[in-house]
Amino acid sequence: MATKARDMTPGRPQGGVVRFAQESWQELSKVTWPRRETVIRFTVLILIISAIIAVFIYGIDNIFTTVITKGLLNAPSTTPAP
Repeated sequence: MATKARDMTPGRPQGGVVRFAQESWQELSKVTWPRRETVIRFTVLILIISAIIAVFIYGIDNIFTTVITKGLLNAPSTTPAP
């Protein structure tokens, strides 16, 4: 009464990688994909918001640098070499 090892593992689905790929493809066919115009609009919006945040961080960084170097350290402003 010899049984194979794979028959003894309860709950293990059969099919492997091929079945996984088929089921994944079926699930992807159910997805409602956005239109091209929507993707472009959101991409532009993300780029604009990212640029605004970058400018804000740059400004705050310059303010902190000025406060630390001139206010706390009393360092003179950098002047060009003679």
